[in-house]
Amino acid sequence: MKLSESVEAILGNESLALEGFYDRLFERYPEFRDHFSQSNLKRQTTMLTMALVSVKQYPVLRGSSRAYLQVLGTKHSGPGIEQELYPNFVEVLVETIAEFHGDDWNKTLDEQWTNALNCAVATMHQDHQD
Repeated sequence: MKLSESVEAILGNESLALEGFYDRLFERYPEFRDHFSQSNLKRQTTMLTMALVSVKQYPVLRGSSRAYLQVLGTKHSGPGIEQELYPNFVEVLVETIAEFHGDDWNKTLDEQWTNALNCAVATMHQDHQD
C-alpha cells in the first residue's frame, strides 16, 4: 500500500479511521487537552481527516496544498501552540493510522506517513519563519 492509497482508505472510512485519536493524544500528552478544551472533537476529527488530503501528494506538495498548510499554520500559531508539540501529535497520529490499517500497515507506510506529516508540519511553519 502506498501513502495515496492509505489516504483514500481513510477518506472512505473517515468515521473509523481516526476514531480515538484525540483520546489517545490526551492520555499520552495531557498538555494538548488545553488546546482543544473549546473544540468539538467530532468536528475536529473531521477537519483533521480532511487535512490529510494535503499530504497525499507527498513528497511534492502542489501549490494549493502548500497554501492550505500555511493557512493551517497561521491558524494554529495564534492560540500559542508550540512547535515543540507537533512531533508528539505526529507520533500519535501515525499510531492511530497504523491501527486503522491493521495488517496492511508496514514499515514503508510508517516511514511515508511520518515523513509526509513532518513535511506538512514544516510547511505549516514556513510562513512564520520566513
